[in-house]
Amino acid sequence: MLLLGGCSDEEVVLSDIPGTEAVEYSETEEQSSTEVPSTEESTETHAFVYVIGAVNRPGVYEVREDSRIFEVIERAGGFREDAAAESLNLASQVKDGSVYEVLSREEYEKARKPGGAASSESAVSGGEEGGLININTASVTELTGINGIGESRAQAIVTYREENGGFSCIEDIMKVSGIKDGLFKKIKDQITV
Repeated sequence: MLLLGGCSDEEVVLSDIPGTEAVEYSETEEQSSTEVPSTEESTETHAFVYVIGAVNRPGVYEVREDSRIFEVIERAGGFREDAAAESLNLASQVKDGSVYEVLSREEYEKARKPGGAASSESAVSGGEEGGLININTASVTELTGINGIGESRAQAIVTYREENGGFSCIEDIMKVSGIKDGLFKKIKDQITV
């Protein structure tokens, strides 16, 4: 630290430290009562989430790891007028690296029909239910979040689901072309129906 001044009755000013304020005191004051702001970094952890769909400012947002969906929606400028807010579980906690798609009312109504391409849970939490991706409701983008599933396999899952009415158990995903026992063993702990 650089001390300016130095005569016993003069004011002493500490130089600016990046990220802190200068502290001023007189040598006649008790120096032990003066606190210098801490330069320690926060130990708070953060998550990066991608918000898409019927929000005013879609994009990637950095939030506290313990943030809830409603906080992420607020950061994204709130819901658009056509958003199906009633389909969202705004109290869900965010997960780092997740995609949160807010459906429009039209998309939400379509998803509620049997064999629909998406659901309210996929709209809120990237197709996750308790950390799992629902293979009956997740979009292609959400399915690519499963380790081992690329875009072509994700599209094959959606196509199979649309043609056959969905999966009754997670093992049924092996009926999709290109998904065999080995891949199923890798992804089974990441998926649900």
